[in-house]
Amino acid sequence: MMIFLLSVVFASLLFIVATAKGMPAKRWALLGGLCGPFALALFNVHYRRALMRTIAHCGIIWRP
Repeated sequence: MMIFLLSVVFASLLFIVATAKGMPAKRWALLGGLCGPFALALFNVHYRRALMRTIAHCGIIWRP
């Protein structure tokens, strides 16, 4: 029962985070339900790589 509850919590958390950052939310929610907290680390790495791909090499990213 506890594993199911954690799956639902991480799926909903990743759905919210992916929606806020403009990533495909359903895919990340499914991955969050299957992998749990490991998927959050994967999401952050994937988001950072996608962000770096979209800007130029000499571009500046300002993140407060």
